Amino acid sequence: MAAMASPPPPTRVCVTGAGGFIGSWLVKLLLSRGYAVHATLRDPCDPKNAHLKQLDGASEMLSLFKADVLDAGELSAAIAGCEGVFHVASPVPGDKIVDPELEVMAPAVKGTLNVLEVCSSSKKVQKVVVVSSTAAVHYNPNWPPGKPKDESCWSDRKICMEKKVSNVRN
Repeated sequence: MAAMASPPPPTRVCVTGAGGFIGSWLVKLLLSRGYAVHATLRDPCDPKNAHLKQLDGASEMLSLFKADVLDAGELSAAIAGCEGVFHVASPVPGDKIVDPELEVMAPAVKGTLNVLEVCSSSKKVQKVVVVSSTAAVHYNPNWPPGKPKDESCWSDRKICMEKKVSNVRN
């Protein structure tokens, strides 16, 4: 009788921002579907991330990595060996935002570029999914009413800035 071949190893993927709301649910879903997950967190020892270790399959299939998206070296370690990357993380300033362009937009763009550059230099990564929010498409007065929004619809920057100023004043 021929020996049975062992099953192939699970597909390994990386989730940036795994401690956030969307990232946590994504990690849970991926584990439930048999993926091995590299999860990036600003601080894996922070008690707010303890729930990840309690997920079904976490003890066998989840590896936590301390990685800031603004640090390409930390990202490289987390992405190493992965076939896919879900980029969910975005740097979030702690206190009141004075300059949204400098404090929010620039770090988000830099973090995304870092993820894409690390993935591009990897010989293993085949797919990257960049996750965003509805804020990216919500404020576009030129978009036809009732037409579903897609990747060609982007929020108008001027309106976003006015909304931010309006929200600060109120």
